[in-house]
Amino acid sequence: RHRRTMNLPLDSSYDSDDWETLSDDFRLLDEEWDKSGGFDVDLSKLRHTFGCGSVDLDESDIVSNSEPHDYTNRDLLNRLSNMAISHYHQNTDTRLELVRVLRANFHPSAAIMLYITFEAYDLSDVHNQTNRYQAVVRYLPCDTQVCSCRPA
Repeated sequence: RHRRTMNLPLDSSYDSDDWETLSDDFRLLDEEWDKSGGFDVDLSKLRHTFGCGSVDLDESDIVSNSEPHDYTNRDLLNRLSNMAISHYHQNTDTRLELVRVLRANFHPSAAIMLYITFEAYDLSDVHNQTNRYQAVVRYLPCDTQVCSCRPA
């Protein structure tokens, strides 16, 4: 398992209490992220989130201007969830249909890493029940890649 490490720059504007809080917050974030795989992170425990966050589905702060068909984060996440469903189908031969995106978290890297939880129908299921799935998607408007998709 990969462990993140934090190298804090020396900055005289922070006192020792601030450094301790940063260190504690980083440790808590790392624990929360590892515990849920990035999908159910409780950021309310942290004063500093280090660029990580929960996606507000009704805002448009993640949507790129170069993608005119995505008006809100929900539109973008619906499109990315459908990409994840296609990826899942290629790897499992299971046919899913997106019902709705439930939530998503993100953290910055060379791109934006999105941890999306969504509901989908398994079209081969005679009971027609919705199931939860989780997808990790590396998002850049010009280069988007589904890293994984699995049942929650």
